[in-house]
Parts: sequence; C-alpha cells; structure tokens
Amino acid sequence: MKKINGEYRYLMFEGKLYYMLGLTQDDVGKRMEELIPPHRQDYIRDIYDRAWAGETVQYESGLNGLTYLNSLTPVIENGETIELIGAGSDITERKKAEQAMQESESRYRQLVELSPDAIFVVTNRQIVFMNKKAMAVLGGSSLEEFLERPIQENVHPEFRSRARQHLQQVLDTKGVLSPYETRYVKLNGEPIDAEVTAAYMLYQEAPSVIIIFRDITERKLAELQLQESNMQLMKLVSLDGLTSIANRRFFDEMMEKEWDLALSGELPLSIILCDIDYFKAYNDTYGHQEGDSCLKLTAGALDKFAQQSGGFTARYGGEEFIVLLPEIAAEEAADIGVRLCEAVKALGIPHRASLVSPVVTISAGVTTFTPSAGDELEMLIWQADTALYEAKQSGRNRVQVYDVSLMKEGI
Repeated sequence: MKKINGEYRYLMFEGKLYYMLGLTQDDVGKRMEELIPPHRQDYIRDIYDRAWAGETVQYESGLNGLTYLNSLTPVIENGETIELIGAGSDITERKKAEQAMQESESRYRQLVELSPDAIFVVTNRQIVFMNKKAMAVLGGSSLEEFLERPIQENVHPEFRSRARQHLQQVLDTKGVLSPYETRYVKLNGEPIDAEVTAAYMLYQEAPSVIIIFRDITERKLAELQLQESNMQLMKLVSLDGLTSIANRRFFDEMMEKEWDLALSGELPLSIILCDIDYFKAYNDTYGHQEGDSCLKLTAGALDKFAQQSGGFTARYGGEEFIVLLPEIAAEEAADIGVRLCEAVKALGIPHRASLVSPVVTISAGVTTFTPSAGDELEMLIWQADTALYEAKQSGRNRVQVYDVSLMKEGI
C-alpha cells in the first residue's frame, strides 16, 4: 500500500484472506475509500495514518461478515515511510469460539479443537487443557506431557516475568488481553516466536485463563530479512561501492538538508573539496588495483577525521572527495582542511610519480557560508571548487580557503 497524493492505494493483494474477502485483481490500485464501507473509513484511515507516521499497528476489523486480525508495518527509507505492508489473518472462528465458551463447556471444547489456533487453559499457573494444535506447536503429543509442567517452563526465560504479569492482569480484571508478541519454548528447548492473546474464563468452576497463540517464527524471520534487505538497499543507495563512504547522491541529499537548517538558523556551513595529487600518474605507475587501494585508504582517513569533527566525507567523483561540516565556522574549517591533508600524508602511501611529495598527498579547497534568503547552495560548491583549483595551481599539497584572508599554505 502506498500513499499517493494524500490517498491510500492498494498496490498488491496476496493470500487466502484476499480471496475470502471477495477481492479480485481488478481491485489492485484502488483507493481505500473504494473498498472500505463508508462507516469504517474514518477508523481505518486513522490506523493507516498512524502506520504511515512510523508505528507498527495491529488491529481487528471486519468485512463481508468476517473478522480478521490486521497488522500494518511501515517500510522506512532514509527516515521516511515509502509504503505499508499489511498482513491479515482470519480470526472469525476464534471469536466465535470465545463466545461459545461462555455458553457451554462442551460447545467450547468442540470449537477449540477445530480452531486453527493453538489454545490452552491455565488454572493456578498449571496447564489443565490443550488443544491438538497447541500440543503440535509446542512439540508434544499428549496433554500428560504438559500437565505437571508449570506454565512458566513453556515461556522463554527472557519473557517469563512479563508472562506472570499478564496472567495476573487477566485474573484480576476478568478481562481480555490484547494480542502481543512473546517467545515460547518447545519441549525440546527450541524457542519459537508467538503471537498471543488471553482471556478470563471459569474452567471447571475455577478462575482460569484461556491462552490463544500462533507460531509466528517464520513471519518474524521474514520481517528480519526485510529489515536486512532495507539496510542493504540503504547501503546500495547511500554508499560508494569502492570506498564504502557516502556517495555523491547521499551528499547531495544531506547538503540540501543542512543548507535548509543553516538558512533557518543563520548558521555557518562549511565544505572542503579534496583531490588526490597526481592521481592519474599514480595509476599509470602502480596500476588501477593499487589505485583503488589508494582511494579506499584516503577515503577512510578523510571520513574518520571528518566524523570526529562533526561531519562526513563523500566520494564526489573519481579521485575527488568532499567533506560536509555543519555549523563549522571559517577558521575551524580551514584548520580541519589542514589536518585532513596531514591525515592523508600520514598514511605514507608511496607515490614516486608525484612532483610534490614522495607519498600520496591531497589538495583541498575550503569555503564557509552562512546562507540567507536568495542564496543558492550551488554557490558554496562553486567556492570550494574555485579554492581547490587555486590550491592545485599554486603547487598542490596544500589547503586554499576561498576567503584569501584565511588561506593556509603548504603542509
């Protein structure tokens, strides 16, 4: 699901529930208002808005005579939600089973045994009843395997304290516990992720808690894989493939954000444009493989020092690097430029083809700007580029500040 021009549109349906709700492929691309009954639209829109704001939302809903449990998970990229992934499961029979329990234990047992969910009943912190699904999920074959085990032994140690609190809460309030996620332990000690809800009931005239759960281990694994995929995607989008520092695209995005912050707060913004001296000659002398190694080492040294100074380094193109330094004034930026040059020189990378040093060096152009209305951020890049050109024209292996009164020469 995506939010397009302020409207939520369904871009994909899949799964058993999709067919149960009477949806077809013709419904793909439709707006929420076209599929949700009018009396439910405000409620559903509020849930979608919460999820779009970054919250993972779980809720129950009904459509075409079915009750189902929904979860909405935001997919976030670069701090912004780009789509929502919804998962739904039919809980109609479970709801009917919960109603039937209050009417008769015999009807309750029949419905519970037919339930696709795992169900057990706890009295005095002991399991007194389980359906076959619960036995299968927890790795048992008979009720006797569980009767003499305290309920806590079926809960992962990290979640036992919360499980005790939840049991007591249901007993004290004689109420229903909203669905939540926890971790259970099979008889063989294998942990499983579970989605659980619980409700108060009288079982053989004793205050008890009925617990309904399902194994969501695969779903959690899928969520983890999705998170890892998103992280990998962010790396692909944001990092330079060779040097593993920020790429030009990421720099441009951050530059716009920092420019707006500097503009609204009347704050200084500095950048340093760096170029490896005689890099073409280095490649011609040592080969492109060594050239790549030189780029990686130089990028690492620049980015490490830039981050210590409150900024970051990006590969700007070829052997050029650019350092973004928010809220750094001119004199400090010039000093950072000198120390960046020193950091690269300290790497001691041999460069016998250089005309200025026996080791790899850089030239750097530094500029600082406090933007005001009407200014354009391209001016800042132009100033740094101009200063870098002057540094290279003046002999390389040096820092040139765009404001000549702050010029730093030689290293």
